[in-house]
Amino acid sequence: MFVKYDLDAKGTGHVFERLRLIEQESSCFQQIEISDLDILGRVLVLDNIIQLSELDSDRYHESFCHIPLSNLSNPTSALILGGGDGVLAKELLKYRNMSIDLVDIDETVCRLSQIHLSHLNDGAFTNDRVSVYNEDALAFAKKSSSANKKYDIIFADITDPHPDSPSNSLLSKNALGIYKSILKKGGIFVAQTDNVQIAPTHKNDMLCKLSECFQQTGSFGIAALTLSSIFSFVWASDDIIIKEMPLTIKTSWLTQERFDMCLKILRIH
Repeated sequence: MFVKYDLDAKGTGHVFERLRLIEQESSCFQQIEISDLDILGRVLVLDNIIQLSELDSDRYHESFCHIPLSNLSNPTSALILGGGDGVLAKELLKYRNMSIDLVDIDETVCRLSQIHLSHLNDGAFTNDRVSVYNEDALAFAKKSSSANKKYDIIFADITDPHPDSPSNSLLSKNALGIYKSILKKGGIFVAQTDNVQIAPTHKNDMLCKLSECFQQTGSFGIAALTLSSIFSFVWASDDIIIKEMPLTIKTSWLTQERFDMCLKILRIH
């Protein structure tokens, strides 16, 4: 059976053969599907948009995680906004001293990912260095700010902030200021900013907002079939400029050559 999956809220999409529908459930926030597709393998789909695939999981999560983290010396604390599939948490666990707070509003996504994506997240949800909070990420950040809790790095691994998305409020200028307040000195904020061809303004809008809050900003990217071409990430810091650094942990897709490519791909585009 061939299925059209959306790439944006306007109906742009791509078609894959669904080999097996594993799970389909509606939460209070979104429609959730986990399927096995031809070419892509196991996928997580939210509101008919593919969020990750077995094919490109390492490409996406290793780049998202290790490109910024390689620029930090001995990071020990990370906050993931979203990330309910658990794969980014798995990558962060490669850093021996790292503790992780994962805040995803949708408990159903976390529960189904723990069951059906365990081969991709390596059981990160049950690791004692990972604390999972099923609540609004911005509210969590506000509480952390009030408690003066600080992180070395914050990842916004959230669904694209379309008007009806549960993540729509998480990338406002006000929200970015709150995230900055819970970063340690020398800390980094990183966010996924969608396909630069399907949603060409998202990356630039985020960089503009970040530049009003932080001294340094920049971007990097990957090319992935799952995400239909060139996909972007943005970063911001008051003290760090992300550049190519030696990889000190084991990776499956990200090599030093690909690290350099990721830093350059958006300039070429």
